[in-house]
Formats: sequence, structure tokens, C-alpha cells
Amino acid sequence: MKRCILCLQELPIFQGLDRNQFANVCFSTTKKRLDKGEFLFYQGQRANTIYLVKSGKLKLIQATEGGREIILDVIGPGEVLGETSLFHEQEQLFSAVALEETNLCCFSRQQFEKLIQQDTSLAVRIISYLSQKLYETMRQVGEVATQSVKEKILRLLFRLAGEYGREITSGTVIEVEVTQQELANMVGASRVMVAQVLKELKEVGVVDREGKYYVLKNDPCLSKHFS
Repeated sequence: MKRCILCLQELPIFQGLDRNQFANVCFSTTKKRLDKGEFLFYQGQRANTIYLVKSGKLKLIQATEGGREIILDVIGPGEVLGETSLFHEQEQLFSAVALEETNLCCFSRQQFEKLIQQDTSLAVRIISYLSQKLYETMRQVGEVATQSVKEKILRLLFRLAGEYGREITSGTVIEVEVTQQELANMVGASRVMVAQVLKELKEVGVVDREGKYYVLKNDPCLSKHFS
């Protein structure tokens, strides 16, 4: 029970709930564990569950009509999938696959409806949370639209470093396995262009590799701009 509560407290939706309210939420969850390479769900499946990542990482993949796969994002502990399914059932717009062993807390739409009927203040929290998330998404889209490929790559690497980074003497190791093609998909550029940008960043001492991971070197000016 304690581990579940600690997991759920990471969600802004549930911040501020008293002990009894929180106990009701916690008892309504189910747990799920994925092995590396296992899919949580597939694009096109019915979406009627909200997922909170407790540990591990998931890669979000979208297949285009032309058969191309686009990496939309990588998410980790404390992040949420499927919030919009709380309001109406729909098809999944992408697939989610585990990059490593991953543990999740899961709520079905039906479970949330029961909770909201018991405590209407939850509905207000959910609406507020989703509104803030929508605003942040729109802000990021506006910023990305005017950025060069180099700026997009740097912003992506700094975001991944902030979420999955491990500090070392020379900088931050981004402990997520990601290929040049996956980086290209995530920023909407060609692999050739991304390879050229990474080469330039390595030459000026901003980015390096440590085994299978990228490393962001210490640079106060870049950190202030992209963090």
C-alpha cells in the first residue's frame, strides 16, 4: 500500500488530497509490469485506461499512413499516459513499448467515474491538470516551429538529460538508448541532417558518447538557454 501511495503522489491530479480520499484512489488502481520490448498498448486499440509510470521507461511510436514509424517521445517515472480517456473512449493514437523493465499503476475510465461520483473535487483537479498540460504542449509547439534542427536536437537532449540524466565529472550521461534515426523522428528531421548536427556538436565539445549513451558536456551558457 505504501509503495502505491508514493507512486500516486507524483501525480498533480492527486496533490492535496486528504488521507481518506487518497486511500480510495489507491485501492482503485491495478499494477502492471512490462519486460523490455513488451508493448503496453498498440496504435488503434481502444483507449480507456490511464497509466502512471512508476519505474522504467516507455517509447511512444506512431505509424504513419506511408508505413513510416515516428518516435513521439520517451517517458519515465512520474509521467502519465491516457488522460484524455477519462472523458471519452477513443483509439490509441500511438503505440507504447517498454525500453526496459517498467512498472505502472493503472486506472480504468470506469474506476475514475466511480471515484468522481464519490468525490467531485477530483473532477476539478483533473480538468485543471489537463488544461495546464494542454497549455504547455501548445507553448512547446510554438517554440519548436521556429527552431533550427540544431536547436531542436539540443532542446531534446537537454530535456532527456533533465529526465534521465546521470551527472558525471564532464557533464550529464543521458541514460536512454536512442539512435540517430530515433532522434531524427522525434524532431522531424532527416537522419543525415541529425548526424551532421551531432558531428558539429561533438566537434565543439557540446555532445559526446559514452558507450551506448549520449553525454551533454558542462556548458553554463547552453544550460541556461535550453534547460
